[in-house]
Amino acid sequence: MELNGVWGGLYKAMDWIMKFVYVQFLWTIFSVAGFLVLGLFPSTMAMFAVTRKWIMKDTDIPIFQTFWQIYKSEFFRTNIVGWINVGIGFVFYFYLRFFKELDGIMFDILFCLALALCVIYLMNLLFIAPVFVHYQLKIIEILKYSIMIALYNPFHAIAMAATAVGFFYLVSYIPGLIPFLSVSIVAFVFMWIAHLAFLRIEKKSA
Repeated sequence: MELNGVWGGLYKAMDWIMKFVYVQFLWTIFSVAGFLVLGLFPSTMAMFAVTRKWIMKDTDIPIFQTFWQIYKSEFFRTNIVGWINVGIGFVFYFYLRFFKELDGIMFDILFCLALALCVIYLMNLLFIAPVFVHYQLKIIEILKYSIMIALYNPFHAIAMAATAVGFFYLVSYIPGLIPFLSVSIVAFVFMWIAHLAFLRIEKKSA
């Protein structure tokens, strides 16, 4: 029997909450199973893959099977993409600290240049998971496309960054959300915003 009215809305809300809690549970378990070092990136991509299915109106997917399939099949590629970005991040951090400690106009210019590149890198990070799960691309193409899409859709990137900051402040006031409803919600919003960017690009190229 289908519920309508207030009870129907409450049932749907509770159903979605349970889905987000379950996906976050899987993300946590599989991240820990890979000792974080090897499990974090596959778990994150698997979580984005599930949220992408929901955004594409495929809301009745078997969550565990979908999550496990991506985790297992993309284990090595996700780690390669993830650790490449971590390495790039360390390089930027090193040069920002290095140029900041030196005096002279030349080093000030180099610091500003490194800072600008760092902003682009951070924009790339916002899109890397949505691009990975949405398109069938080689590793180098994933890195290239995420940067291109981020630069082509700066307001979408800003919206994603604002979402992350806003949710950070929310969980700082309600820390009890962290184990149950944090990364899964953020992943869903990121994927939704990224999907709008993908549709915009597809419409432009049509």
